[in-house]
Amino acid sequence: MTPPARRPTSSDVAARAGVSRATVSMVLNGRVEGTVAPATRERVLRAAAELDYTRSSIALSLRDRRTRTIGLITDEISTSPWAGRMIRAAAQEAAAQDYLVLTVDLSLRDADVAAAMRGLAARQVEGFVYAEMGHARKDLPPVPQGLPLVMLNGEQLHDGDGVAEVALAVVPDDRGGAVRATRRLLDVGHRRIVMLSSGDAAVATVEREAGYRAAMEEAGLSPEVVRAGWQMSDGLRETRRLLARAEPPTAVLCIRDRVAAGAIHAAALAGVDVPRELSVIGYDDEDFFAEELTPPLTTIALPHEEMGALAMRALLTLLEDGNAGEDGGAGPTVPRVEVVPCPLVERGTVAAAPEPA
Repeated sequence: MTPPARRPTSSDVAARAGVSRATVSMVLNGRVEGTVAPATRERVLRAAAELDYTRSSIALSLRDRRTRTIGLITDEISTSPWAGRMIRAAAQEAAAQDYLVLTVDLSLRDADVAAAMRGLAARQVEGFVYAEMGHARKDLPPVPQGLPLVMLNGEQLHDGDGVAEVALAVVPDDRGGAVRATRRLLDVGHRRIVMLSSGDAAVATVEREAGYRAAMEEAGLSPEVVRAGWQMSDGLRETRRLLARAEPPTAVLCIRDRVAAGAIHAAALAGVDVPRELSVIGYDDEDFFAEELTPPLTTIALPHEEMGALAMRALLTLLEDGNAGEDGGAGPTVPRVEVVPCPLVERGTVAAAPEPA
């Protein structure tokens, strides 16, 4: 049997680059300012690449007393085709900074948040990201060992004893997105704009309705919110009722892309052209769905990728700054809530308001 090939060592890199092992260590650990010439640094990096040399994570953790591991707890995001972008972006951000992510999906096992935190803390994670499927406000339990915690797509309801201390919460600007969508319809002449909402008290519902109402009132118009639901059938049912009016709306803003799809279907059944006679805007920009409708749906996108990367980047900044200093300081000050804008995605369901008959 052929013995396995020997892994290259820092001594091999030093020999190929013609430098000392100390120089290799300084270059690969980024401590070269004022100590290693640029040409020498490039020679070391080239030698390491040619030898396919990688530093041992075990050796690094023993030296630094760190694991460079993050615990990520989710509800049902891993089963979602579009919210999963948050998790992918967070993991990519961690990998780019040489961190490993351990994920616990609460929908796939009999575990609660506290148990998940304890299990991950026992595996010596350095911090936590807790990610919600949809924009939520809830209380999380205290974090084991006082480890830093960032919430993704969620906010802590209360501060104080008995709940987690959250370093940062990253959430979408649901209200601002609805304002943006409504203004888009107003800008092309629509005045009879109805919002098809969900009828529940979810954070997204409350915030999106508030944005719609604010934009309509700013334009001197009376808002009209119809309690529909979250599904295509809800949009179909309520839009058919709206189109049966003597003076139907010329535009609808929908709480979700699937409701918007129902509105488009209702218009087709009624012989109403979208967008020439009825403009439709959705919300979420759901993957493999919004762009596949006929016509393709103009919608407000949830910035899942940006949110995931931002949340992980904030946590890693806290960890790196906290481990870099030796003055006992409290570390960087970060905002408690970071609100990420929701952009308008223009496709084919918005047109100028039709001329009065």
